[in-house]
Amino acid sequence: MEMKKKKLTGVLSGLRVVDLSAGLAGAFCGHALAQIGASVLALRPNPTGGCSNPDVEHMQVLDSIKNIEKLDYYDPKYFDTLAGFCDGAQLIIEERPSQGWPLGEPISGRIMGKNSSLTALCISPNGLTGPRANYAAEPLNIYHSAGHAQQIPCDPLWPEYKTRPPLQAGGFWGESQSGLIASIVAIAVLTGNGDWKGNIIDCSKQEALLQMHWTELVRYPNSGKIVDRLEPTITFVGGIQPARDGYVQIVCLEQHQWESLVKLLGEPDWMLSPDLATQAMRVSRWEEVADLLSKETRKYAKEYLFREGQALKVPIAPILTIADIKNDEDLVRRGLFSRGDEVEGGLPRWDGSVFSA
Repeated sequence: MEMKKKKLTGVLSGLRVVDLSAGLAGAFCGHALAQIGASVLALRPNPTGGCSNPDVEHMQVLDSIKNIEKLDYYDPKYFDTLAGFCDGAQLIIEERPSQGWPLGEPISGRIMGKNSSLTALCISPNGLTGPRANYAAEPLNIYHSAGHAQQIPCDPLWPEYKTRPPLQAGGFWGESQSGLIASIVAIAVLTGNGDWKGNIIDCSKQEALLQMHWTELVRYPNSGKIVDRLEPTITFVGGIQPARDGYVQIVCLEQHQWESLVKLLGEPDWMLSPDLATQAMRVSRWEEVADLLSKETRKYAKEYLFREGQALKVPIAPILTIADIKNDEDLVRRGLFSRGDEVEGGLPRWDGSVFSA
């Protein structure tokens, strides 16, 4: 069968989305939809989208491939103008400001009262209903509300990690993940059979972030085990290991994976020891095994470990730097990034579509 190359940047061509985001999650969602062809109109009450100063550049980047109009859409005197902007659109993205809904509820509901063909995606910290629906929340609060600070990597640095206070992941990881989940929902709505017309879809950032560590969540109801950062549940050996030119991550869960890892690393004597013959033995001594592995992996380049390891069915991957990603031959071939030296309005143009094929 002949395989045909098709770019997915036009999947949502002809569909209109109105972005009323007061935060980065909704702006990220709108950006993702614009990447695959939707015509996204971002209405912003001021040029910064209502963000605080440190967030302004992030919002500008996420709005860089949208059409932008300045409108204080929560001001009742501009309601008819807002409704006009929404005419002909298929979807509204509305993200709640951190302090709450200015009108006590999403304005999307009022717009849909005049236009029942719309669907609204309402993003808020804890959902539209429930005891915490009206709580004020910043990205830091939302991140911690999903328990992510209690989940840390299990690798040779773990003893050092556990001496540190629980921290938020770098940048706006929690907001971007919430926006990504929302964009998946939006794509399903926009490409579906229309059953969601006239409905508001309630997107809780807390619930979206909970999906990112579902393996830990199921342990409590199934085994009563509470997983936290001080006593992680160890199910694999490997973790983040040094290579000659960087780092790789290894996750050996099964016997055949360990046996292939032994081959990849040249069958060191210690890996052939009867004391490490089973997964249970290795897991019980995971810190010792991780330390010994680090002495083996640092002998090889990370690309060699990745390519040869994958050929042997070892669960191993290189940990890429930003420079590695920007210059990756496969990503360049797929057209993911615009040229790194191209700028528009002072903003880097890293806005090619991750959906190209």
